[in-house]
Order: sequence, then structure tokens, then C-alpha cells
Amino acid sequence: MQKTTNEENRIGPVKGFTFIGDPGCSGLGVEIMSVFNAALHESEGDFVLIGGDIVPNGTDRFYGIVTAMVDQSISKPIYMLAGNHDTMDYENFFGRKNYFLYNSDLLLVVLDDSDRTFTDETLAFLGRALAHESKNIVLAFHIPPPNRITQDTVSEGDWQKVSAIIAPYRHKIKYILCGHVHSYFEDEINGIRLIVTGGGGSRMDEISGIVTPYYHYVEIFFNTEGQLRHRVKNVEFNKNRTNSADAVQEALRKAFEGECLAHVRYRLYKEDAIKNKKTGIAQLFAAASDSEYHHARNFFYAMNEFKSLNESVAESVANENHESESLYPDAADLAKQNRSGLAAYAFEDARQAEKVHSGLFREAQAALAAGNDLPEKSYFTCTSCGFTFTGSLNFKFCPICGAPLGKIAEVSV
Repeated sequence: MQKTTNEENRIGPVKGFTFIGDPGCSGLGVEIMSVFNAALHESEGDFVLIGGDIVPNGTDRFYGIVTAMVDQSISKPIYMLAGNHDTMDYENFFGRKNYFLYNSDLLLVVLDDSDRTFTDETLAFLGRALAHESKNIVLAFHIPPPNRITQDTVSEGDWQKVSAIIAPYRHKIKYILCGHVHSYFEDEINGIRLIVTGGGGSRMDEISGIVTPYYHYVEIFFNTEGQLRHRVKNVEFNKNRTNSADAVQEALRKAFEGECLAHVRYRLYKEDAIKNKKTGIAQLFAAASDSEYHHARNFFYAMNEFKSLNESVAESVANENHESESLYPDAADLAKQNRSGLAAYAFEDARQAEKVHSGLFREAQAALAAGNDLPEKSYFTCTSCGFTFTGSLNFKFCPICGAPLGKIAEVSV
């Protein structure tokens, strides 16, 4: 992480840089940080500019957590611009809020509007920065200018002050880059391309008229003709391993498996506590089960074993086929040979459900191959045997275990 102590910062030749918006304002959980970490690893730029809100709260503790993670993960220069969550100890970690980077081909001006205003100090700095004329100027600040997409912007009056200063340079300003809005959209401000991106880890928000994007980042680069261009790239968790050391991966896997077991075990204990009329203890087990799930999720993200959606569905088809055609039949035979009737029944019960799962995942695989989603429909689970139903409940009991309809629950996403 770079600490900019000077407003003027000369850099060497670059082919481009990466802009990552709002990695931390929804918290610094491992799931969120894994998005940010993956974007950093996948970055193609010679340096990275964070579009603000690297932390949920601007205390030294949170800045320390995120800078340690970044410094241990990647070696290329990482620059910051201040967001509305980047308060208090920001300057101690990252230095100036107004500064610029420049070389013979690029002038990148970083401005502070984290308080939703451009101060007189910022406006004066902007004038000084633009005096270092370049044929390729990029302005970057956190809260967007007034545009046609969102009203979550700086005021029109404040923006007019900026517009007056940049007017003589407008034909050289190629991009305005902003964060703050947890989505992605482009617009044009007085002939300048506006890019607003908040896909670096924070929760994606629904914006009217915008298809909610996946986690993403933006590459700003020079093409073969020397023209400044951009492309948006979705985060691909499996592109780079977050931990290449086998020992670390094994430790993460053991932790993941342990948390998965604890999650299910505590859920079962909760159900038993309810049967014993011990509601308070049941609530404790429910809370612990939920906590262990989130621990397992975090370890899974840290293992970096997410796949593309196509790969995830294909893997699920293979796993369900293996369970229904090999694993559980063989296990049931073994149980029968050892006169373990209950175990044999449990394996056979599960096998029936896995056959259905395999078919459902194959339908999903076909839909993805055609570029489609599955049609939305109701799914039900028999809470007695785990059988899965789709459509409507046009029967009186579970066809696998005979449980009544009261034991069959609709599944919500």
C-alpha cells in the first residue's frame, strides 16, 4: 500500500492501471476480503487505484487489518482515494487525500470529495494538477458527479465549481472514475466518459434500470494505438490461488471440514433440545450452528476453491451421480453384510434423494449450456428423509419415506 506524502508523484511508463471500487464498506469479513484479494491478484494494471471505502470504519484497527492483508498478498503499488467511510486515521496510513500521478503519457488526478463536497483546498489543488498538461487525463474521486443514473451524487453547485476548472482541459480528460455506488454503470458528463463502480467486495445494491452486476473491477489501459480504453472484468475466484503453500491449504481444508461438521451437529442438537422442551438451549445451539456455517464459508473462500457457475453445476452432477450410483449402494451393501439395518436404510434413503438431485442439476447444466437460467419454481424438502420435490405438492405423503405433508417444507433462497 502506498502512502502519498507529496501531491505531485512522478511514475514510470505504464501500460495501464486497475480501478477497484468499495472493497470494504460492508465489513472486512473473509468473504468480502476474498473478493478484494481476488481482484488484486487478477489485476492486469501496473498499479491499482482503490476507489474509496477500503474499510467500514476509519479506525487504525481496520486500516491495519486490510493493509496487512494487501501487503502480504501482492507486491504491485496500491494507491488509495478517500471514501466516505475512510475517516479518522486515513492520513496516517495513506497520506494525502488530494494528489496526482503522472508520466509523459498519463495524468491521474485523485480528488477528495469524501464529505460529499469539493473544498476550496481541493479545487485549488485541481487547478495546480491540471497545469501538468497531458493528452490523457483521468480524474478519480469517490462520490460521483450528477448523472442520469443515480441521485447519490455531489451537489450540482459543487460540481459546477469543478466543471469550471476542468473546462479548458475537457478534450484531454478521457475518464472520470468514481466509486460509492455498489453497482456498475457508465454515463457521459460534458463529453467525458463517467465510470461508476463499487464491485470490489461490498454488497451489491439494486439500482433502478441497472442489472445488478457481479463482483468486478475495471482495467484502464492503452491500446496498440496509444489510446486510453477500459474494460470491465468479473472477479474469478479460481483464477489465482490465495494460498499456494500446501500446508496452508491443508490447514484451511481441515478447518472447513470441522466447521461444516459443527454446523450440522449443532443444528441436530438444537432439534433435540426442542424435543426436550429446552427452548433456551435450542436457541444457543441454533446461534452456534449459524456461526459455524459462516466460519466454514470464510474458510472455503480462503481456500479459493470457487469455480465458474458452469463448473460448479458440472461438479454437482458428478458428485450426485457418484453418491447415487456408487457410494451409497456400496455403503448399503456393506451395512447389510454387517447386519447394520438402520445404516443400510439411511444409505438407501439418501440414494433416492441424490438420484433426484442429479436429474435437477442436469437440467441446470442444460440451461447454462444454452445461456439460460432455470425457470423459477417451488422446491420442497422432506424433513424426514431429505427427498426433494419441485412444482406443487399434489400428493398426501412423501413417496420415499411416507412422511405426511406436515413434514415437507418449502425451500427459500
